[in-house]
Amino acid sequence: MRELILNMMSSKKLTKESFFAVILCLVFMKPSLVEGKIFDRVVAKVNSEIITLSSIEARADVLKQKYMENYDGNQILLEALEMMIDEKLQIQQGKKMGFEVDDITVDAAIKDIEKKNSLENGQLAIMLESEGKSIEAYRNNVRDQILVSKITRFELGSRVSVSKRNIEKYYHDNQKEYWELSKARVKHILILFEKGASEKIRKKKNKRIKEILAELKEGKDFAEAAKEYSEDISASIGGDVGFIVKGQMVPEFEKAVYRLKEGEISDVVETEYGYHIIKAEEIQKGRTQPFKEVENKIKNILLSRKQKSAYKDWMSELRESAFIEISLFGDSKKKLSSKIFDSKTNHKDGSSSVVSKAFNKKKKREMEDKWKEMYKSVEKTKGQKTDKTNSHPGKIEQNLREIKKLRYQEKISEAEYQKRKQKILEEL
Repeated sequence: MRELILNMMSSKKLTKESFFAVILCLVFMKPSLVEGKIFDRVVAKVNSEIITLSSIEARADVLKQKYMENYDGNQILLEALEMMIDEKLQIQQGKKMGFEVDDITVDAAIKDIEKKNSLENGQLAIMLESEGKSIEAYRNNVRDQILVSKITRFELGSRVSVSKRNIEKYYHDNQKEYWELSKARVKHILILFEKGASEKIRKKKNKRIKEILAELKEGKDFAEAAKEYSEDISASIGGDVGFIVKGQMVPEFEKAVYRLKEGEISDVVETEYGYHIIKAEEIQKGRTQPFKEVENKIKNILLSRKQKSAYKDWMSELRESAFIEISLFGDSKKKLSSKIFDSKTNHKDGSSSVVSKAFNKKKKREMEDKWKEMYKSVEKTKGQKTDKTNSHPGKIEQNLREIKKLRYQEKISEAEYQKRKQKILEEL
């Protein structure tokens, strides 16, 4: 999913194709892991939203396809979980920033999917129903994926840019990538003979090709002669075989081509296929593609590289400012991948963040407000579990705010902050 989103940033065409590929995978996934379940349970909370076990299993079922037979069940569940946490955070951020996806856009996306899969009106709903899904749930899924695409484009677009100077530097440092071999556009007339043909047949064929060559030297149009005499499939288009570069054709044919000048006709050329007469219509010498021709291509290469880094930074920021509670396994912190819990990879120091200092200050204020809202939500979702939790939620919130303040003032390290936070949360 992450790779598809980043690819969508680089090419409009790819965006559309990749987007619908994602939608199809997410919607028409096999329900085998969900069927037969007597119960479902919450395996993660992302701020005020939940992720269920059945949804994780369904996503994991799709991920299995890329691993074929070589996969670890728990690892796939973890990958699916992380993917869905990221999507939840992106959707929440998009809605918070006022991004919307109207019904017209959703309808257009669904119609395009139906068209690409040759589905008639009403077939999609029938297919979904057979999978135990509703058309309304499908529409919501499409809406969410479009929103993910929109917010990702916005965020990465605002964070990533490539200067013309960097593009030019890449061009000059990688000249070999933009070298084009010489090529020639040719036409030919072919008189076939089978491999192992007798000397008598070969002499007859050779006589025929020489007669054609004589007509050409007398002024007969090459294309007309090819249509009339050639036994190659290119005869109907005047013997035109298009542009060829070195290494594409059999050696005898190629050697003859590159001895010709533009507009010149060869003598009889023998290859394993028969006798040829070749005309060089156009010769293009080897060259380095001009900067203007490859500027956009290089820009997309450099953007793609920066987008991957910016995407990681963005997701780290979203995770850091969110409340994420995971109960996929009993001992979730030990069994979940380091990406979720490793502060070194998921929490960036202010000095290395891609956002400005002013943005960081604003983010801090927003995060403090988020913590207030979060613990109101936590109190509701956890319910009345223990007397201990109900007896001092205000004290826990106060402690969390105090250690967070120490972290922002850089009086404690990120690792120490995470350690203290985890200890406090364990009291809930």
